[in-house]
Amino acid sequence: MKFFETFSSFLNERPNNLFGRILFNLAFLLAFIGGVILVIVILINVVSIISRIIFSNPLVGDFELVKIGSAIAIASFFPICHLKKGNVIVDFITANLNLKIKFFLDGISSFIYCIISCFFAWRMIHGGQDMYNYSEETMLLQFPVWIPFIPVTFSFALLSFCCLYTCLLEYKEALGKFK
Repeated sequence: MKFFETFSSFLNERPNNLFGRILFNLAFLLAFIGGVILVIVILINVVSIISRIIFSNPLVGDFELVKIGSAIAIASFFPICHLKKGNVIVDFITANLNLKIKFFLDGISSFIYCIISCFFAWRMIHGGQDMYNYSEETMLLQFPVWIPFIPVTFSFALLSFCCLYTCLLEYKEALGKFK
């Protein structure tokens, strides 16, 4: 019962403007897909362990699937985590500062995070292109390595938009124009 209360309160905490709602819905959908992928990864592990115990033969390439699925799932949680202010913040220095100064510093950190996520998205594009050009595959399953680069790159691109959006909101709060 508590899960559904938390889930419904999560959906109700949406931004007021159109761009923020679009970002929130995309980030929420991406996180949901990442959760489904994480459940599939867990099921792959369970099936592999059970088949190892019963048949003395684990699934071939299970670690490759777990590695790929985990990378996609982890990257898919970044945008919603940033929009919900779920990142770890060490605020013992800023705990006693003025609220506008805190918003200003949060805006700076969101902007820096935006630059970092843009850099990661850019490098993921080049890494995926290299994996495609060299036909890189996993060792056991011969699964093309470039395919997981697509959702991870999308996650970092969406994260950069989320960071830019929160940066602008925090600067509006710091300047007192947004209430």
